[in-house]
Amino acid sequence: MTRQHLFAAFFFAALLYLLFQFYVIFSVFLGPLTWAALLALVFYPVNERLVTLLRGRYTVAAFLLTTLVILVVMVPTILVTVLLGTESVAVYQRLQELVGSDQAPALVQRLLDWFRASPLNQIWQHVGPRMAAWNINVSATALKLSDAVSSFLVTQATGVAKNAVRFVVNFFLTTIALFFFFRDGERMMRSLRDLIPMEPSHKNAVFSRLYDTLSAVVQGTLVTAAAQGFLAGVGFWFLDVPFAVILGCATAFLSLLPAGAALIWIGVVIYLFAEGALLRAVILLVWGTVVVSGVDNVLRPLIIGGRTRIPTVFLFFGILGGLQAYGFVGIFLAPAVIAILVAFIRIYQEVYAGASLPTSEA
Repeated sequence: MTRQHLFAAFFFAALLYLLFQFYVIFSVFLGPLTWAALLALVFYPVNERLVTLLRGRYTVAAFLLTTLVILVVMVPTILVTVLLGTESVAVYQRLQELVGSDQAPALVQRLLDWFRASPLNQIWQHVGPRMAAWNINVSATALKLSDAVSSFLVTQATGVAKNAVRFVVNFFLTTIALFFFFRDGERMMRSLRDLIPMEPSHKNAVFSRLYDTLSAVVQGTLVTAAAQGFLAGVGFWFLDVPFAVILGCATAFLSLLPAGAALIWIGVVIYLFAEGALLRAVILLVWGTVVVSGVDNVLRPLIIGGRTRIPTVFLFFGILGGLQAYGFVGIFLAPAVIAILVAFIRIYQEVYAGASLPTSEA
């Protein structure tokens, strides 16, 4: 080994060690930094226009836009979180009342009676005998499920109380990081591009695919989820459905999955039918079908369109896998990882495999 090779080995070994230490230091703040980066990505076009209007005053533009994001995004999120915590306590108390009284078996019995009397009776004729053969007691199972849900809510409420200080700190750190990402984000990205040892055209392809995918998924997913959750919550509140905030948040969260939002409002429709509130059930059925689910069919294709250029099956399972691997942030990170992988495969085809790039995207 020559002296030059020895110096190169030492340099890269030291670089890898320092990069690892850098990750160890900043991994504690990975959550706030990730959310700040996602918000900066969503509002990047707005930031560009604001900088242009202010004639290149990046600091002023970053301050104004950070304040706007706090008012438009973060403050409503905090308010919804407070309402969600309040309703969670009410849900727990209600479930405890149901478990400790005869109301739960009566409610389950009404649901079963409605199911048998509805057009879904054909399904019950096949399912009922099998459940009887397997000795499945629907009422007892429902009681156990409600008890498990109540225990989960208590655990979560305790966790929220314990992590209240952490939430405030993370909110503060996210705000600070968001300001600097707005102000210096473009310069950071240029510096990162210059460090990558690739051809300029390949770097452009990777970064272009990364930006298109992340912006499409983040904007399309968050906007659609927020719209569906809000509209569903408005419908629940207008029809005087109990725990409208929790049901609206559940609708928003499940809307991240294909047809997930429909699980909530269809369940509420069945509950209203079982309670004998036929008019409210019909109104909610129409509202959920036309408005809540219609938003998903309009907004998501309008915002995302074909910008991700990822096959739907990969996108679907990638989101589920990202949710399992990285938590909620994985919903947005997984499509980005898949998009970068696709970009690298195309570069490999062009440079190493000798295959020409196809003219149409998958």
